[in-house]
Amino acid sequence: MRRLGVSAEQAESTAAKRPRATWTTWVGAALGLLVLGLAAWGLKKISGQVTLDDVIREINSTPAHLIVFAAASTFLSYVVLVGYDWFATRHLGYRIGWPMLAAASFSSFTMSHTLGVTILTGGTVRYRIYTREGVRPADIAMIILLCGWTFWLGIIFVAGVGLVVSPTLMPQQLREWAPPAVEEFIGALFLAGVALYTILASTWRREFRLWRYRFTIPNGKETLQQIAIGTIDLAFAGGALYILLLPVAGIPDLLTFLVIYAVAMVSGALAHAPGGIGVFELVIVGLMPEADKAGVLAAVALFRLMYTFVPFVLGAGVIAVLEWKALRTARAAAALPAAPASAASEA
Repeated sequence: MRRLGVSAEQAESTAAKRPRATWTTWVGAALGLLVLGLAAWGLKKISGQVTLDDVIREINSTPAHLIVFAAASTFLSYVVLVGYDWFATRHLGYRIGWPMLAAASFSSFTMSHTLGVTILTGGTVRYRIYTREGVRPADIAMIILLCGWTFWLGIIFVAGVGLVVSPTLMPQQLREWAPPAVEEFIGALFLAGVALYTILASTWRREFRLWRYRFTIPNGKETLQQIAIGTIDLAFAGGALYILLLPVAGIPDLLTFLVIYAVAMVSGALAHAPGGIGVFELVIVGLMPEADKAGVLAAVALFRLMYTFVPFVLGAGVIAVLEWKALRTARAAAALPAAPASAASEA
């Protein structure tokens, strides 16, 4: 009788095939934990300076017309987000209708904005939708990468412009010992990096190969489209929060605030916390030391409601409708071969 079991050689082979964490994985995890730790420490300090009653009072006193304007800016931001998927699918040669592009973009971004871990949450939604549209899995991965790169180009460009045009982000305590014009220098580096990449994309049209998958980076014209899409999206999203902050004393100018918003978005993404919660608030409050903290937290709470929570509920509804339609289509397709058989039996 044969003995059921696994030999030592098979066990070693299986263990060798298991995915192992690389140094980049550990660095990313450590960075995320560091950001979360700093956020917890910062929020503890803030909690000693402002109470929940103060925040609720500020929310109730927010003018209704500012809430309406902020909601409109949020809506326009999500409209622009469709451009991320439009650009990515066009670059890969797909021509998907606007309704399906809008559904994929809105539902995937609302999941990633709320739950974090964009590749896992938003990527899963895109995979479910785009595979039904005939998009190859490898191309779906490239769509996710292109959407992420569009976001980063917008972030870097806006931060560069803001630091060059309105270099008032650095706190006074740091400005005393920092080199002169350091903010302008960093902003110029950001803009130079974007310009150099655009030139490289225009002139170096080499095809890349990753195993059997071949791809080319967007050309110069397409890169400018990415910068425009990412910039407009950031302006509308950050603008929604800025509108809610208008009644708060001590807020900076719009360009400086957009840089602060960009830093908060990146910090929240690095922390891998759901929606960047805690980290986003800490950065917004910390980089506006002269602003009233209760007013800032009230504005952020309203912003989360209209930019994160409400779209999340609507996005979940879109996913449910799409899955229901897909199930109906699958059942109808499965029932098609049964019709000729039943007709033959009756004959």
